[in-house]
Amino acid sequence: MFRTTAPPLDVMIPTEAGNTCCHLIPLSVLELDLPAPQLGSHLAGRGVEITLDDIGRLSVSRDVARMLLNEHREAEAEQARRRAEVEQRLIEQDQLRQAQIWRGIPASHIPDGLAPAQAMFAAERESQPRRRSVVEDALAGGGAVFHPIQHEADE
Repeated sequence: MFRTTAPPLDVMIPTEAGNTCCHLIPLSVLELDLPAPQLGSHLAGRGVEITLDDIGRLSVSRDVARMLLNEHREAEAEQARRRAEVEQRLIEQDQLRQAQIWRGIPASHIPDGLAPAQAMFAAERESQPRRRSVVEDALAGGGAVFHPIQHEADE
């Protein structure tokens, strides 16, 4: 019943010399693809002529409709690009944050008879830089280095 082939467009809408209705797109059709608030006063503010088609619907020319659809596509592409940039930035920040989390030590590195917490505490202490003793400094050839216990205030 509904599967009949449609006749060509020029047969459906006769084009007469003064008939411009076939070149109009109703705003209700544009609202299917574009957000409605953009169409109302936005068009009047841009100087776009809104006319009535042959059955009384508010319409714009095909050129204006094409321009609006192109602008909408460009805006969506820009938003997608911005979302991709923000997502990439968030991924990088998450990777940095995860890289800073201490992972502990593998179970194979825990000696027998030692609790895992003790092994992790010892591994953490060993990973921190420590001061060299006076003997280590002397043997390294740098001479003795004085490390004060308390920093004295400048007088």
